[in-house]
Amino acid sequence: MVGNRIDPENILSSSAILQKIEAVCKRHFADENEQNGSFVFIIDSLRADNFRRLRAYKGKSQLTTYIYSLVNTLIVDYRRKIYGRRRIPAGVTKLGKWAEAVYRLVCWQKFSFDDAYDFLQVEDLFEGPYEQYLKAILPIREAPCRENPAFQSLDRETTGASENPHDPDANPLEALIDKLDHARRGKALKIIRATTTALPQEDQLLIRLVYASEQPVSSVAKMIGLSASSARRRLKRLLNQYREQLLAEGIREP
Repeated sequence: MVGNRIDPENILSSSAILQKIEAVCKRHFADENEQNGSFVFIIDSLRADNFRRLRAYKGKSQLTTYIYSLVNTLIVDYRRKIYGRRRIPAGVTKLGKWAEAVYRLVCWQKFSFDDAYDFLQVEDLFEGPYEQYLKAILPIREAPCRENPAFQSLDRETTGASENPHDPDANPLEALIDKLDHARRGKALKIIRATTTALPQEDQLLIRLVYASEQPVSSVAKMIGLSASSARRRLKRLLNQYREQLLAEGIREP
């Protein structure tokens, strides 16, 4: 790379870069076919239009950070692509957009119904209280879901924060949110999303890679060109920023 100019061919022929892209694919998909499909999709997308995405690099962040941001964005595109080919049962569609969102989250992405409720609150798709939601999702629970045999029985206990409270990479914000009632949980999630959106790109990527995957901080630090200690210090600073925003809105740990 000279200045901000890069050689895309060299980037995509680097075994280290390819291995890291493959690791991202494995982290997002348990199915081997989906892992391979997402890997091919990412490589093809990065090569498209004479490497347009890679050539758009302006040097405002580290190259590795820029590449990982691209890869994570393309993973989302691929997920939407494959889920888009799946059909939501007509009975669920009749209930509205909120029901379709619940079905996608719980059936296809294997979140819990409680997690889906949190998502609805953040996206303003369901205005009713939690008790009303439990009644409203009964028809969704009865809908067929080939991709997730445990669809009808999933609850918050099957997913969520790390079971080890002493895990240094566990998400303290997730632990706090799990202790809140549903009314405050929805408000807290909106604050967290707004705070994340306002962060610099590198900080957003660090938060996503550490807390939206199973990768330890030490591995993520290597991916984005930081030492483990630097990454942990930055995470501590960011978590304090989240806590300050939550406290400012009256959200505190019970």
